[in-house]
Amino acid sequence: MTAETSRTGRQRLAPEVRRRQVLDAAVAVFSEEGFHGASMDAVAARAGVSKPLVYVHGGSKDELFAACLHREAGRLLDAVQTAAGESGDAPLVRLRRALRAFFHALTTQRAGWTVLYRQASTGPFAGEVDALRRRIVEQAADLMAGGLGVPRAVALPYAHTLVGAAEGLADWWLGDPDAARVGDAEPADVLADMLLAVVGPGIEALTGGAIASSPGISGER
Repeated sequence: MTAETSRTGRQRLAPEVRRRQVLDAAVAVFSEEGFHGASMDAVAARAGVSKPLVYVHGGSKDELFAACLHREAGRLLDAVQTAAGESGDAPLVRLRRALRAFFHALTTQRAGWTVLYRQASTGPFAGEVDALRRRIVEQAADLMAGGLGVPRAVALPYAHTLVGAAEGLADWWLGDPDAARVGDAEPADVLADMLLAVVGPGIEALTGGAIASSPGISGER
């Protein structure tokens, strides 16, 4: 059982459920107000709990922001890794799936992206964001090296370029979401295809064009 009702009529939630509720509210508030502008009162109001409960389940303001940062980073990394899947499919097919997962997280969880890449990009948490970015680059380098059969040292600069381009495209989309609207296609599909159209030829050049014309790149969803 995850919840019960107290004598006052307020629902008691299991600690992990209450913590998730507090983190969800904190991500929303931090994304809107920034770290310095956000208050614990605002988080409590958004979560529908008392301020002391925010401290119980989230810690201090610094600790709460760090917890939000780590959770959103973990979600993004897990989504990309899961989407890429195991080796077997054509490298660009796997790469497209990973890119789509990246852009899906952006387009469906904008508050989390804002906390990760905008609110925490400067200040005391910038180091943690930089570490997250390095993990994403390493993940991309591993995917390229394994899928293309090239040394990781060769794939690494391409991975840096790919991640930088993805971040730039993400910021562009956030500034004007309608600019990437193509019929009924989901924004994540449009953005992934846009990026692959630019970087795909360079990635193919890693193996002398050996993976050119991989089927299903533009049509896979």
